Amino acid sequence: MFTRRHIRIKVMQSVYSLHKDPEQGLKELNKKFQGQLLAPYQLYYVMLALLVAIHKRAKEQFEIKKKQEHRQKSALEGNPAFIQNRLLVFLSNHVALNEVIVKKRLRYWEHHFDYVDQVLKKIETSSVFARHMENEQPDWESDCAMINALYREVIAPYDPIVDFIEDQNLSWADDYSLVNTFILKQFKKLNPEQPSSLQFPSSVEQQDEKKFGKALLEKAISQREVLEEEIQGKTPNWDSDRIAQLDLVLLQLGIAELLFFETIPPKVTLNEYLEIAKDYSTPKSNVFINGVLDKLVKDYVDNNRLKKSGRGLKE
Repeated sequence: MFTRRHIRIKVMQSVYSLHKDPEQGLKELNKKFQGQLLAPYQLYYVMLALLVAIHKRAKEQFEIKKKQEHRQKSALEGNPAFIQNRLLVFLSNHVALNEVIVKKRLRYWEHHFDYVDQVLKKIETSSVFARHMENEQPDWESDCAMINALYREVIAPYDPIVDFIEDQNLSWADDYSLVNTFILKQFKKLNPEQPSSLQFPSSVEQQDEKKFGKALLEKAISQREVLEEEIQGKTPNWDSDRIAQLDLVLLQLGIAELLFFETIPPKVTLNEYLEIAKDYSTPKSNVFINGVLDKLVKDYVDNNRLKKSGRGLKE
């Protein structure tokens, strides 16, 4: 599910936390890092559980309101099309999915149904919902298209949901976009006749990426003094006190990749930390980090210190 950039961000956060709390040992830090790698998988099920909860709540409201004959009903309460949506029914009736949600204790929405009600109100007033209600003969494809659009345009970006997710697990704030993209891709692969078409990603997958993350974390910590020395003298216009702590961490990780990871091209390393700096550090950090790492690459090449192997890895 996760990418190398996602792994780098997790390592960056772990090393940054070490700067803030130097008493942490490598074993403790690595344990926390492994826990962070599990977070996206948990969030995946939490967000699917939200769709199940939305469907359940919509059905409850429909049954209650249809008995109130003299009350003017809203579009959601008066039209069964939403609760009959084939994709929502598929998820709600998916035995294995619901077993995982219970087993992993991810039933957040049952205890916070007020968020589900808020989302339902948001859905009802959305243009996506209005368009779907105009479809007199919906089928699997149109139902999937509706939920896909609702998820992308209404549910995922809804601020109360985003805030709730961040409050439950700080790591989920960085996983949110990644997981939502993964879910939208899964919608396109579903087969209503095959429950197995719903993918259940496992934390035992992507072993190469996990090994890379563990190795990068260990190098960043065990070689910390060496990496700090590499930076000395390479930032003539910046005193160490003026360099943001996060920028120092990003430089250390970038240098660690340049010196100790032979199969990663220098251009990849520079581009990755440049992009991470744009998202996580100060407005000028990406220019600063790119400049320092670019100078270091040239210096390592000139002094035959850049040991890269494999096709397309050498300058």
